[in-house]
Amino acid sequence: MKILVVSNLYPPHYRGGYEVRCAQVAEALPLAGHEVRVLTTVYGLPLGPGGKFQPSTETLNGVRVDRWLHNFAFGPQQASRPWTWFQASRELRDARRFLSILDEFRPDVVNWWHMNGISKLLLPLPHTRHIPDVHWIESSWLLDEYGRNGEKVSPFWAIVWEGTWGPTICRSLFRWIGRRWERRVEREGIPTRAFPNQPSHVCFVSEYVRTLYREAGLEFDSSEVLHGGIPVPPFFAPVESRRAIPGKLRVLFAGQLTRDRGLHAAVEAIGQMPVALRQQLTFSVAGATTGAYREYYQQVVRRVEELGLAGVVTFLGKVAHSDMAKTYKSHDLLVFLSTREEGLPLVMVEAMLAGCAVVTTGSGGAIEIAQLADLPLVPKGDSLVLARMLAMYVEDRENLHEVAARGQRVALEEFSLERMTGRWQERLQQLCRENPLGIRSGATRGRELR
Repeated sequence: MKILVVSNLYPPHYRGGYEVRCAQVAEALPLAGHEVRVLTTVYGLPLGPGGKFQPSTETLNGVRVDRWLHNFAFGPQQASRPWTWFQASRELRDARRFLSILDEFRPDVVNWWHMNGISKLLLPLPHTRHIPDVHWIESSWLLDEYGRNGEKVSPFWAIVWEGTWGPTICRSLFRWIGRRWERRVEREGIPTRAFPNQPSHVCFVSEYVRTLYREAGLEFDSSEVLHGGIPVPPFFAPVESRRAIPGKLRVLFAGQLTRDRGLHAAVEAIGQMPVALRQQLTFSVAGATTGAYREYYQQVVRRVEELGLAGVVTFLGKVAHSDMAKTYKSHDLLVFLSTREEGLPLVMVEAMLAGCAVVTTGSGGAIEIAQLADLPLVPKGDSLVLARMLAMYVEDRENLHEVAARGQRVALEEFSLERMTGRWQERLQQLCRENPLGIRSGATRGRELR
């Protein structure tokens, strides 16, 4: 098969597990004999002459990656002058680039990943070329930025074409220009008024995410739940090897340093532990913060100082994903304290593979991992319960070992990347064979799929 993967971000320029999983799958599929091409945004690239991003093409681990699309700041843009005109021009430019790739690469299937911040004009376009498309959904972006039938998108284009976005004195001119511009865009086959949301198939990373969409009234004719997988070899370390390790309990927090990830609750919990027990653990924080959350990070640092935990807490800063396996293996316990709507937290499974015990709030799709592995649960924001749990594990390492052993067993059986990609390619092959659009792309016409 020829597979076109589309994602808002792609390593090494990424923000979370959604993009990391995308890259892992994109790199695994060629090993099974498929041709994969990735289309992503210019996010992370240096500015070129004139302060503009310069699109680039590179090959990463055997996969061609085209960083050609604009990134609209991870959210829908408000119609305000002069950005309305600029955004419309850029979105149309991206749609044309996408159509040129469809015509040149001629994929058997388009595989959408995280589309937050990418022009939603792209979504209906595969069907104009009779190419099936499949979504991999780990968050609420389709609800938040597109809607059931594109109702989150069409108002912007109505404003553009009807000329209602500019100064009142200029609106007649803008309307004249807009109507002619719209007719030209229509001739190119780019929809800007109606956005039917009819993907060939939708795969949700967890039952929680599928339920989130269903409760919002967004259901699809063809959908399934397929738990995301993790590559086993880089992360795996036999849990039995940890039994004989003496010393302090090594606790880890890993993730973005935002309030909804719960770092402050962990700090408060350690501060509530008896001093004698607190001194028998270390707490490492692997993660970074952005400008918008800098104040929260500073609050946590100040609280660490107020509680006298400077000798217990270590801030590791941002740890590259390629180095996270080593980080997990050097710790005994991961605390995953998120209060946000998680899809299926990659960090939990990675830690479990590495032999770390995991305690979690079970927020969102995290509860599905917790239930399968029978992990200890901490109520959201409840630092007292967490303090008691940490104190127990300081003194009862055998109990901690049992949690880690259960977690590793479930991670190997249910969450391996090999298992996931095997099922994923079967789904893509079936989708191409049954192409609901009735016409195969040039790549598969007249031959059998691998």
